[in-house]
Amino acid sequence: MKKIILTLALLAHTLIASAQFFVEGVKIEPSNTGQYIEVDPLYREDGRCTFRVDFGQSNPKEDYVTDVNGKRFDFRSLVDGLNFFYEEGWQVDQITVLDRGRRFLLKRRY
Repeated sequence: MKKIILTLALLAHTLIASAQFFVEGVKIEPSNTGQYIEVDPLYREDGRCTFRVDFGQSNPKEDYVTDVNGKRFDFRSLVDGLNFFYEEGWQVDQITVLDRGRRFLLKRRY
């Protein structure tokens, strides 16, 4: 029984610890984003994409989603990226259609 409880505790800690992403070195969390962020997908010719994120910082045009080491996340598709944000606690609240594509306003789920 102790092994099961320990395993579940470790699993919960791992899930909480891994639920983090960065935007050019800034860990995205409730204390620095508020309730909304805006994400702008940028597509490659092979259909993969990265996301720029505006969380209210001074220069969002240069800020991409990265890991703790500063490496940009490369998503298989738009849906893969949106699922990533959902798993990180965000949901799509509004979609803006522009001449060059769509932007997504995400709202914090919890």
